[in-house]
Amino acid sequence: MIEIRDGRLGKGVYATRPLEKGEIILRGWGPRVPGRTRHSFQVDHDTHILVPGPIELINHSCEPNCGVWIRRGVEAVEIHALRRIEPGEELATDYATFEYEIRFLDGPCQCGSPHCRGRITGYWDLPVERRAAYDPYIAEFLQELDAVVHEAG
Repeated sequence: MIEIRDGRLGKGVYATRPLEKGEIILRGWGPRVPGRTRHSFQVDHDTHILVPGPIELINHSCEPNCGVWIRRGVEAVEIHALRRIEPGEELATDYATFEYEIRFLDGPCQCGSPHCRGRITGYWDLPVERRAAYDPYIAEFLQELDAVVHEAG
């Protein structure tokens, strides 16, 4: 279904067969880490985990072909196809769907998407229309934070 190989951004994860929209491509969980790292996933307000294996090598895109499914109380990070993915295509997620802020990638974004935001941003900087488009692939803790902000506003 997938393979790890070198690409234009370093190591990446690539489809080896067609992946259909909604298909669960990868699933995993891992140990908690004290804070954000280049390969961690934020799964709650103050909780980051490392998911060993291919999941940690999925690169960012401002126009991803995969969504990250994270729900509180469920010890699983799932990668779902947001659309049909062709063999040889690199899998990509938008890091802003599970990270409140990005601290480890401060250079320009290199995703090459026509919708590129110019740099890899966290959820706080994700445009409202992108937030709506990614639903339900916005981490639950970020959706809750958004609801609190809108209620206060």
